[in-house]
Amino acid sequence: MLQLLTSLAEGIARTFGRSCETLIQDLDSQNHPILAIFNGHVTGRSIGSTEDVFGSSQNAIDPRLLQQDWVNMMVVRGEQKIKSSTMIIHGDGYCLGLGINLDVTQSSAYAEYLAEQLRIDNYLETAFDSAKQGRLEEIFNSCIHTLGIPADQMKKSDRIALIQLLQREHAFDYQRAVPFVSEKLGVSRYTIYNYLKQEQTED
Repeated sequence: MLQLLTSLAEGIARTFGRSCETLIQDLDSQNHPILAIFNGHVTGRSIGSTEDVFGSSQNAIDPRLLQQDWVNMMVVRGEQKIKSSTMIIHGDGYCLGLGINLDVTQSSAYAEYLAEQLRIDNYLETAFDSAKQGRLEEIFNSCIHTLGIPADQMKKSDRIALIQLLQREHAFDYQRAVPFVSEKLGVSRYTIYNYLKQEQTED
């Protein structure tokens, strides 16, 4: 099993390059020494080392921690960030740990840089739409003020006069102007389209 795990560890380290440390630990021993290690410069360890991935030496391992794998965990060593996984292999007379430690310090810094570069306050199209909506409301309120009649008190003739004013102010050049006006006047969109059609026919 040790030979098999050592071959796997070497293959993983060579595949993912110098930033990927792999190792085999004897977890049956009290101080869990490293039996094989590749790219040990990642954590500064070598064969025989009893330091864990955090850089500290422990006299014993809580047996409960050896009952599960620890996969894709983040380890912080000072300013260094390491993605770490440890697979526990139990067998007849042995307990071995296959560790994989990927130094992602530079990748993490670059990811933070990219996140900052990609941060936006809003989508320009959304901002334009919002500005247009505000302008449309200004035009509508201005036309209401010109007529001097509150929207909820308008008769049909008043509404038609308002539509004429809105057309002169190019209110209907704005997207979704018809649903906006219909909602403000409390009538259907079909009614607004009819008013517009009448205005075009008269022209």
